[in-house]
Formats: sequence, structure tokens, C-alpha cells
Amino acid sequence: MSEKLLRDIETTKPEHLDDLFLVMAKNVEDGLIKGGARPGIDYSILDLYQLAQPFALEIFKKNIETMTYAVRW
Repeated sequence: MSEKLLRDIETTKPEHLDDLFLVMAKNVEDGLIKGGARPGIDYSILDLYQLAQPFALEIFKKNIETMTYAVRW
């Protein structure tokens, strides 16, 4: 199997918006690879995040009271 575009993650907190987005993007990448897509050829990291966005948004909306996100950097 080809090298995945998104790095492996050991721990996440899916109640944090950035981790939720990453987890959804990794799920999208796994699905694309299982379907025969080639990393870096058939899709990019930006593609993964664009495809993951509706899933992450839906989860975020349903759990808005428990979700956390950065407000300054």
C-alpha cells in the first residue's frame, strides 16, 4: 500500500474541533485507499479535509455544548 498523506495519530480528543477534523479526514483517506485511490495522485491533503468537512460539521453541530476549539494562537 502507498504511504498515506496524513500522519498516524496515537491519541486524539474528538471533542476538540481540530482533532475531530483530523479524525474525519483520516477516515476519508482510508476509504479512498480501500477504493483504489493513490495518495498524492488521486487526492491531496486539501481534498481530504474538504471531503471531511461535512462530517465534522455535523458532529460539531450535534455536540456544540461539549466541543472545544481554539480562540487564539
